[in-house]
Amino acid sequence: MIRRRYLLGTAGVALASLTLAWPGVSQAQGAGREASILGWRGRIQRMLDRQRLPLIDIEATYVAGRTNIAYLIERMDALDVAQIAFAPANAANSQPALDLHRDYPEYFIPTSNSGEFPRWWNDPVAFVSGVRKELQNGRYYLMGEHEFRHYPSPEQVAAGQTSRDITIALDGPAGHALFQLSEETGVAFQLHYEIEDRLLPVLEAMLARYPKARVIWCHAGMVRYEQRATGYSPDYVRGLIERYPGLHWDLAVPAPEHIYQPSGARDSTLFREGRLDPRWQSVLEQHADRFLAASDYRPPVEQEYTRNIQRLRSLILDALSERSRHQIAYGNAWRLLTGAPWRAASATS
Repeated sequence: MIRRRYLLGTAGVALASLTLAWPGVSQAQGAGREASILGWRGRIQRMLDRQRLPLIDIEATYVAGRTNIAYLIERMDALDVAQIAFAPANAANSQPALDLHRDYPEYFIPTSNSGEFPRWWNDPVAFVSGVRKELQNGRYYLMGEHEFRHYPSPEQVAAGQTSRDITIALDGPAGHALFQLSEETGVAFQLHYEIEDRLLPVLEAMLARYPKARVIWCHAGMVRYEQRATGYSPDYVRGLIERYPGLHWDLAVPAPEHIYQPSGARDSTLFREGRLDPRWQSVLEQHADRFLAASDYRPPVEQEYTRNIQRLRSLILDALSERSRHQIAYGNAWRLLTGAPWRAASATS
């Protein structure tokens, strides 16, 4: 009974946060959010009770008819992945995320459409306008990945596809609309923004203009063209952390040995000689509240899910202190998604 009261109280904090952001959220919608948060909390707590380290996978793309949900649920249970924030792609709207959550409420976190398909590329302003309308129902907890600068992914390179060599001005109308939407609602969005010297001042200007926006910059330290990113380093990231309180990073990164074929670069600069670079380790330890666990799941690489999660654990999380591991694995995601810090259930429950 004590535990039940505690959990309801914690979920209520998050509910109050959302209601302030969207005054039109109804009591019934608020109750639905509370039930969702309680379900996620229960699954995380059960893993903690078994002395496991739960993960919230903050970056993943869902494609109806291609994503093997039964396989992923089996993998999540085996790998102690508590939840996946699944952003639908190739969909007319974000409804598939709600459908997934309805069918598997403890496993999946409703996330708005992923901006990695033509509806985003062709009319990003209309895309953000649609997301704005969807967020008003209070049923989404995160905005999906938005590609403003994106090189073709490795599997597309291998197939000779160039359709995702994307450039959308971050300081254009869509960028301003997205940052403003996050500021107004408190809902975080994911940003895919390749690391290039010429692009970084634009990002910094947007972060300065919208200091309350919650931004998750995907793929920390992933540099696919070294000659284009001469100013990027762990110290540069540390400086961003100190200046922009709303900026976060996810840790969906390639393996240490991975080579991005178009450039020939080992694109995961988090690692040195197969291990977490001590300079990055220092940043992660000192600013553990700014980094989040992620897999970058998408259907073409579904069979890599186990390897990606195991690499995140063994090469990054295992190199950190206990406190930092828990923050990055699930604590920071919990805070961004619910509006309240994670608190373990009462020991007297």
